[in-house]
Amino acid sequence: MIASTESPSTAPPAPLADEKVAMLNTSEAVATSQLPSPPLRGRINADISIAPAYLAEDNAFVHSLTNLINEIYTDAERGFWSVDPFTRTNPAEVRSFITSGTLAVAWLPGYPRPPSIEHLLGCGRVQLLPSPSEAESRTTSHFNPDPRADTAIGQFGCLICRPEYRGSGVGRDLLKFAEDWTRKKGGKKMQVELVVGDGWEHEEKTKLARWYERAGYENVKEMDLSEGIPELGPLLARKARYRVYHKTL
Repeated sequence: MIASTESPSTAPPAPLADEKVAMLNTSEAVATSQLPSPPLRGRINADISIAPAYLAEDNAFVHSLTNLINEIYTDAERGFWSVDPFTRTNPAEVRSFITSGTLAVAWLPGYPRPPSIEHLLGCGRVQLLPSPSEAESRTTSHFNPDPRADTAIGQFGCLICRPEYRGSGVGRDLLKFAEDWTRKKGGKKMQVELVVGDGWEHEEKTKLARWYERAGYENVKEMDLSEGIPELGPLLARKARYRVYHKTL
């Protein structure tokens, strides 16, 4: 489930919204291959919370998490993009997730304080979507399609789980945490998004779509990826669609 460090030879694209293609500075990162072997097997009751703000000042943590996200997305979305490795995010964006209080993190049970990247099992970004009037002017699905207060929509994205912990329930627990967070903020629906092949099947994305559907999510909108996220269109190696899923909370 849910996607290296060498930047593509093309010039860096302009900053994007949540689905970002960004250049990666890895000077302080810890390669995921250097992380310790998993000490736990089977179902894990992860300790999930919003990342504490002080982690934004921990450069090693921020850069290592950026590396982890990009490595996972490169593997999970290989075949979609004309650049490989595909860089999903950068340290500045990861740091902004932390400082804004929107990064949900899953830690090993009983992790020490302060935690380090070795104790991280997975993470995801949760937020309430802005109304169309508050959203940026470009065509995108990253806003609440209904601005009424009683239909506030949460969005969960950038979901990853360290590969060695997949199947342990970490991803499911992160999704549930995001749903609970949204309810507490007054949200009535949850939104997740997915890039899928157009006229061809991507095995990982098919599995992820079924995973969301089993969790109660329904495909409510689908469009050409170049329409949904115009900035990503030029980077495609093959045609792709952009799906939006909702779940009533």
